Amino acid sequence: MNNFTRRSLLPGCAWLALVAPATYAQTATADQSEKARENYLDEILVVGRTDGYQTGETNTATKLPLTLRETPQSVTVITRQRIEDFNLITIADVLEQTPGVTLQSYDSNRTRFQARGFTITNFQLDGVPSNFNVGASGNSVMPDTSVMERIEVVRGAAGLVTGTGDPSATINLVRKRPTHNLQASTSLNYGSWDYVRAEADISGPLIASGKIRARAVAAYTSRDSSIDFQNDRSPSLYGVVEADLTETTRIRGGVDYLRTDSRGGSWSAVPLFYSDGTPTDLPRSYSAAARWNRWERDNVNAFATIEQEIGRWVARVAYNHRWTDTESLLLAGSNSTYFPNRETGLGLNVVNTYGKSHTEEDSLDGYATGPLHLFGRDHELVLGANHYDRQLETRATTLAADYGLPRTGTTIWFPSIFTWDGNVPRPTTSDRGFNSSEDRTKQTSLYGAVRLNPADGIKLILGGRWTDVETVTDTYNTTTNPGALTRTTRAADDKFSPYAGLIVDLTSQISAFASYAQVFTVQTQRNENNEQLAPLTGTNYEFGLKGEFFDKKLYVSVNGFHMKQDNVAEIMSGAEPLPDGSTPYRAVSGVTTWGGEVEIAGSITPDWRIAGGYTYARSENANGSRFSPDTPLHQAKLNTTYKIDRLTVGGGATWQSRIYRAMPIPTGAFQANGQPVTATGNVSQGSYFLLDLLARYDLSPNVSVGVNATNVLDKNYYRNVGFFNAAWYGQPRRVLGNLRWRF
Repeated sequence: MNNFTRRSLLPGCAWLALVAPATYAQTATADQSEKARENYLDEILVVGRTDGYQTGETNTATKLPLTLRETPQSVTVITRQRIEDFNLITIADVLEQTPGVTLQSYDSNRTRFQARGFTITNFQLDGVPSNFNVGASGNSVMPDTSVMERIEVVRGAAGLVTGTGDPSATINLVRKRPTHNLQASTSLNYGSWDYVRAEADISGPLIASGKIRARAVAAYTSRDSSIDFQNDRSPSLYGVVEADLTETTRIRGGVDYLRTDSRGGSWSAVPLFYSDGTPTDLPRSYSAAARWNRWERDNVNAFATIEQEIGRWVARVAYNHRWTDTESLLLAGSNSTYFPNRETGLGLNVVNTYGKSHTEEDSLDGYATGPLHLFGRDHELVLGANHYDRQLETRATTLAADYGLPRTGTTIWFPSIFTWDGNVPRPTTSDRGFNSSEDRTKQTSLYGAVRLNPADGIKLILGGRWTDVETVTDTYNTTTNPGALTRTTRAADDKFSPYAGLIVDLTSQISAFASYAQVFTVQTQRNENNEQLAPLTGTNYEFGLKGEFFDKKLYVSVNGFHMKQDNVAEIMSGAEPLPDGSTPYRAVSGVTTWGGEVEIAGSITPDWRIAGGYTYARSENANGSRFSPDTPLHQAKLNTTYKIDRLTVGGGATWQSRIYRAMPIPTGAFQANGQPVTATGNVSQGSYFLLDLLARYDLSPNVSVGVNATNVLDKNYYRNVGFFNAAWYGQPRRVLGNLRWRF
């Protein structure tokens, strides 16, 4: 982040957080009894508050305001109440409770989210497309949940609202909005590994009429870790102002800022085998990192929205500008090639890096929705467009190090893993003043859908999305002619993605549904005629039953799904090379996925809330072999709370089936140079069960104390196996105490 950004935005957030309380105090008397106004804009744009573990409507799947029962796809909504009940502090915490979503951790800082066998790459901020680079190469920082009103997850292909990506899921992060009545809250957390967190939220009118409202949220987290050497600090600020310009026009603008400062992060996983082939069984606190390791990421979102009623129609235009700066200096003992000796602990090699990057992203989304009267019946229509432009600049850097460790050629040997204490001389680093590469992605889309009402109890959604995508990568010389452009690669394509959904009411409480959706990915590979391959297409079929019970307080769904990839690039071995010397590819059938889900969310009684689900998902390559066997075939999650007078008790349970991955495993024999002879085999993590518990006591209507314990049985399990010939442990038992005050 440049100095101007720091000077101009951060004080603005701080000003709002400091000045707003005084302004609220001046206007509280006139407005403190006023309740939140649910007007026509709120209903159509789905910005109303959630109720317990249930939500009224969502538009993430189609842009139409539909209840979960009316949406012909699998949708999960994690509400604000659920976030607070279970102390879900990170987006990863939220997704751990989301049915059908699995998490794989590569180390203490990098986690991949998956659904239905594919990595989740589609994200939205208040319905506006955004890119969060997560997983093994993840540099993005996900927003703090203190900013979120709710989080919506559409599983499968959400081609009507995203167009590109894998048929995994789309995650919509819905930020808090100002309220018409004055409200404020604060909370404190303290727990395992010196975990400290403070959070404050204040919202309400800025003037007596309530036509101008504001909200400020601040959070700060400091924690050590169950992993040796690691300490993380993370401040977050959020400010938003909303104004009713007229009775039919509303504008909103704000900014949120999050910094993650991770020190001593592992940047490597746990070796699974010694060089003689015996399992390592290393402690969960294992880390081969340097104490001075750091990974700093600054993320800023500035956004603006205008919403307009036009008769019975509503139009919305939203813009989001996001920029992220990252800087990382990392060292670790790596077992991606070597294995440690069982007696000495020697054998790993040193990997290190110094990296800096800057990302800027502009997203614009506009749509209009409203009723359409045809053939004597009322229908609904939505028409919209969006544009997305992202540029990633990676800096050329140098790292000069003399760690005082043994070397063989360019290989630096890591000390014994048994005696490693994280202390090693810190290298000298520098920014060379130019970029080593620049990546730019542009995406422009037009979309539309109509929700037809051909007969009572039948709704048919028909629509589609045309998307034009272009990616350009510039690579610069870093050796003989520093900073000179050496290569530009470009890939571009466009495609129309159709969408169809049918809902049939079987009774007043139960509906049957079916849907069809597509997404695609632009491919850079070329065929034997030197022509760019057509986009890789992911098609999603879904069908099932949905119901609402207990006065629509409880939502239940049962569904099946089938997904297929087409036009997957496969290398043509033995073919004549292309003019640039590269090998041609051909398009073949890809991964097929099928399975089913059961989900429940809401309240059985006013005091008993429940949410969870079961998922079966099997993915196979075209030859019938398992695709992504490191994701479970079976997964079940259930979370519940029950209120008894002032006491609320509850908990959560997670179970998943075996996962595995192929990797080279030492056979016990050795080569002449002392390196082990390996053979490819599967490493696995068997099925496991995790239990969480919570309790909260209301000291008064406004003050509560509570405790949340995760993995209370202290299950020892791997959250990822086989990546870089290693594994990563799941978090041990953690206990957090909480004090919350609302006023």
